[in-house]
Amino acid sequence: MLSIIERIEKYIVYVLVFMLLLSVVLGTIELGRAILTGIIAAPLFLVEIHTLFDSFALFLVIVIGLELLKSIKSYLVNGYINPAFVIEVAIIALGNKLITLDLKSSPPEFLWGMASVLLGLSITYFILKKAN
Repeated sequence: MLSIIERIEKYIVYVLVFMLLLSVVLGTIELGRAILTGIIAAPLFLVEIHTLFDSFALFLVIVIGLELLKSIKSYLVNGYINPAFVIEVAIIALGNKLITLDLKSSPPEFLWGMASVLLGLSITYFILKKAN
């Protein structure tokens, strides 16, 4: 019974890898299209600021996808997921949110909360890296 569950789990992981890889490829194509469209549409080939923010957000989402792909690949090779990879993905995701955040309309409590989460993740990452 346990071998059947492990086999099904492995197939599910392969399907997830394929879907994640497809998402990263399609996201990369969309990023390229968005940048080219922004350059061509802008006067004197100068990209507008909102196009840059959208591009940065999409770029960071692709990086998160690549990190998730790396952690799933590690799972397939080693049989477990390194907790440092998970923390790394969370830090990148939080960084994406902070980079694209509109600071003028964000309440201070939200910013303090984001800073606390980032500090906690950073400390956890540091501890995990020191332990290895």
